[in-house]
Amino acid sequence: MFRYTAEILPYHDHPLEAALAELAKLSYSEVNLWSSAAPLAHHVNPGDDVGAIKALLDKYNLKPCGLTMYGKNQAEMLERIDFAAELGIDTVIFDCEANYSDFVATFLPPLVDRAEQRGVRIAVENHLTVPFSADFEAGGNEEKRWDEGVDSLAQIKRLVTDIDHPNLGVCLAPPHLWVMGETITEAITFLAERKRLYYYYIWDIDRAYRRGVDGLNFGPGEKQLPRADGTLDHAVPLAALKRVGYTGAASVKCHGTHGWSLDYISAQLNASDAYIRDCMRRIG
Repeated sequence: MFRYTAEILPYHDHPLEAALAELAKLSYSEVNLWSSAAPLAHHVNPGDDVGAIKALLDKYNLKPCGLTMYGKNQAEMLERIDFAAELGIDTVIFDCEANYSDFVATFLPPLVDRAEQRGVRIAVENHLTVPFSADFEAGGNEEKRWDEGVDSLAQIKRLVTDIDHPNLGVCLAPPHLWVMGETITEAITFLAERKRLYYYYIWDIDRAYRRGVDGLNFGPGEKQLPRADGTLDHAVPLAALKRVGYTGAASVKCHGTHGWSLDYISAQLNASDAYIRDCMRRIG
């Protein structure tokens, strides 16, 4: 069975310890830490006291299941692969940070080499090829999309074929697949068969999303958290994860929480958690 985990991301406006304390109160045992560019979560970063971070995790009985590092250049990612290894984290996550041909030819290879040396896996998120900007949650920038990235299932397949390496796999993000008109369970099955499904986001999208207009604006955070009246029936892909024998992290995620109070974030996560656990009961 997959491991049900949580992203620290929704708490990006709040201190690390406050976020960890809230997730522990919500009964999570594993958390994906973020070391990304603002306004995304950046609670931990190279140069931080590794011992102090580990002590905080131990204090709240939490294990780190990943390190996400969006909006970083190649040198910064190399540092974060080392940082992940120091923290005892086995998986780093980021998206296609360059046009596909450059991504596989020059951007990824040194990262894969470093990951192999440090015993860390790279999970590339299938992600719309809209370049990162600080105002991404406002949407737009569709006119700036790269020619090719890693967003469709065909491009996911191409990535793990072009760089067929045990330290390189995929982090599946359902909203991005939904925008591209892909079937989530098909992507799960393909990657699981090839041992390249390294991470999974339990994540929804606002039904009002406008393809070709809204870019990375997937709606308010309340509409991105999995819920009974959401766009996706999460019991279906979660059942697929179970069927293919996936034992990695399946982590609840959302953007769109800027300005939320600590209590409001936790209340929304708690409601989503109840729905996700109901899905897990339904699949047995």
